[in-house]
Amino acid sequence: MSEVLEQVKTAAYASVGVNLLVTDAIAGREVPAPDFIEEHATLARKHATNALTDFRAFTEPHAVRLTEQLPSPVAEALTDNRNKAWGFIGIEAPSVTAKKTKRPTAKVKKPAAGAKASTTKTTKSAAAESPKTDGD
Repeated sequence: MSEVLEQVKTAAYASVGVNLLVTDAIAGREVPAPDFIEEHATLARKHATNALTDFRAFTEPHAVRLTEQLPSPVAEALTDNRNKAWGFIGIEAPSVTAKKTKRPTAKVKKPAAGAKASTTKTTKSAAAESPKTDGD
């Protein structure tokens, strides 16, 4: 149970810390907290910085791959704005190298050899069992 409580506490500190980091960025300085919660505010900022750094490290390769598929002016604008947004709240860009990966292709399942034969047998046996009428 204590492990779950630690995860909840970390998530709470990170979410409050993100709000503090954004508020600090908007104000252009670190907004002071009341003395009785200053220690918690510092801890929350630390958790938020770690969480956002990890998040950016996770999303950056995907963003780079996406921008490679866009026209050059759009890709440049997207990259520039993304870096400005992250820079605004003070999260450094991780070193990312774009990996050239092949796109997955749809795999078409071929029917098993026995499946085709069984449908043919079913059709033949159904035709043999039904009596043919010559216009009666």
